[in-house]
Amino acid sequence: MDEIVNNDLLPEHHKINGFPLERAYCENNSETLETILQDLNGLFSAVGAEITIQNCVLTIDVNEEKFTSVTKRKAGRKSKRMNKQFEEIMAYRETHTAMETAEWLGLTKQTYYRRIKELKEEAGIC
Repeated sequence: MDEIVNNDLLPEHHKINGFPLERAYCENNSETLETILQDLNGLFSAVGAEITIQNCVLTIDVNEEKFTSVTKRKAGRKSKRMNKQFEEIMAYRETHTAMETAEWLGLTKQTYYRRIKELKEEAGIC
């Protein structure tokens, strides 16, 4: 069997996996393997992965930073940040109910209470 690639020589953001192939298979099917590798690398290049065969060892090199950025969905509702100033919100609160203030800010009641708590902590008011 051929040597497996040494992971210690690669940059930190790369992850390597080596899989030894039979030398006879590599020699007899080199053109087919090259075509398959080109097709696979065309598909995987978008996610930061590269597949190579050197010395009859199939190697997968993954740039984890790019892989993570491409494969994370970033799903879910985006946060509704309050675009009003703290003083303006507190003044409105004095003359309106919590439900009215939450509606005015475009937040649910639960989110409204959480954001008011966060704003008070930021302002140093407990």
